[in-house]
Amino acid sequence: MVRRSIRRVVQMAALVAVVASLSMLLAPPTPTDTPYLSALSNLAMSSAYAANGCPDKACNQGINCVSAVGFKCIHFNGKGCTATACK
Repeated sequence: MVRRSIRRVVQMAALVAVVASLSMLLAPPTPTDTPYLSALSNLAMSSAYAANGCPDKACNQGINCVSAVGFKCIHFNGKGCTATACK
């Protein structure tokens, strides 16, 4: 009886993990140019990139940054990433 309940808990945890990962992978990309962003949201990032040039990183399916020429990847607080072209 205990094994059956432990097995059910493990199955439910696996199902929740799969659904959560699918929702992150299939979520639409967040727009970077919206009127709802703060005017200061890109200020800290722009000065860092000005000093170092283009970091050549792009976003891999909204999850993590990977090497790609001409892009800069910005991480969000545990919610994935977005990439923009370097200017």
